[in-house]
Amino acid sequence: MLFLINKINGDYHRKALLSIFYLRKIDRYMENKIINELLKKLDGIEKEKIKEIRVTLMPDFFVDHFLLFESFEKDFFRIQKIYKQGGGNVPGIAQRIHQGGNAANTALALSKLGLKVHLICKTDKLGKHLLEFFFKDTNIDLRGIKTDGEIAITTAMEFGKNHSNVLVGDTGSVSNFDFDVLDEYDLKNIEESKLTGVLNWSLNKCGTSLAKKVFGFAKEHNVKTFMDTGDPSHRKEEIPDLIKNVVSDRNLDIFGINENELIHFIKGNATNTYQGQIDLAKKLKKSINARVDLHTASFSCTIDEKCTVMPTMKFSNIYRATGAGDTWNAGNIFGELVGLNEGERLLFANMLAGHYISIPNALHSNLEEIKTFIRKISNDTIY
Repeated sequence: MLFLINKINGDYHRKALLSIFYLRKIDRYMENKIINELLKKLDGIEKEKIKEIRVTLMPDFFVDHFLLFESFEKDFFRIQKIYKQGGGNVPGIAQRIHQGGNAANTALALSKLGLKVHLICKTDKLGKHLLEFFFKDTNIDLRGIKTDGEIAITTAMEFGKNHSNVLVGDTGSVSNFDFDVLDEYDLKNIEESKLTGVLNWSLNKCGTSLAKKVFGFAKEHNVKTFMDTGDPSHRKEEIPDLIKNVVSDRNLDIFGINENELIHFIKGNATNTYQGQIDLAKKLKKSINARVDLHTASFSCTIDEKCTVMPTMKFSNIYRATGAGDTWNAGNIFGELVGLNEGERLLFANMLAGHYISIPNALHSNLEEIKTFIRKISNDTIY
């Protein structure tokens, strides 16, 4: 279901969203209309034209090592017991390894949808070899991968059915990636892209400088710009400088953010209510030029001249949490570049992320798969 808050005389006219969100029997006509319009537009997109859309993303690729625990208390009691006895083995912990990093994950999701993506990151020879393995049979351009750095690795511990996660990382060369890493080929790709994104500022000590220079260069060539900082909580003292030089700068077009990141960019109390989170996002928008695209587990919204809100769907089976935000960003970027309107774009991003977290294997959808998923889920989900 789609909700609009129209801008009137420089302020936002509020509607009673909170009570609406809790309704389960809502206007099926409006719901179906949005879904049908989205599917109609997706069906009308020519695959060859999608392949012509180029996106450049940077700067992070991680090797993600997942440890899947049934219970924090139960499994860490076992680990503590082994530690106290002086060491030993803890069998039966499910594990998997695949690509990680905000830029790399978003690139893969966009590539699966048909876009051509130029990925720029710095790693070592093993890292590039793994990227070539993970991204085989995709149209991701890996000629922007630098191998004179250090590989970045994250161990992600996920606990229980809710997949609450704790990430332990070695940032490698992600931590010092600046504009001077880019070569002529990278700059040429930025010039020819429809959108350039800088992600994971939180783990890059040079992130503010990188984003400022990349976005300045991109806007010289009329390229749209996108930023998602990742969790900034451990760099709180640097956030004012980031806001001044990047977030509030006119060279940034789209600022992607989740509810946990939002509270670090705006003065206000943390809130778990829909309306409270929307109000904080609107407050942030008033202080910056960029459009604010907020995604949460319960809803997403886009705030520019108006505020458009789209609740998310609920699933009985959720297999992962890590990577959902990157997938949502990919859906949001895709919708932006193929010309979906605000509600359609949010619905598509919600559906793309929903599909990713609700299937057993951590695989991104291609366009036909997500269209099938949207048709199926629309028959048995009420927003």
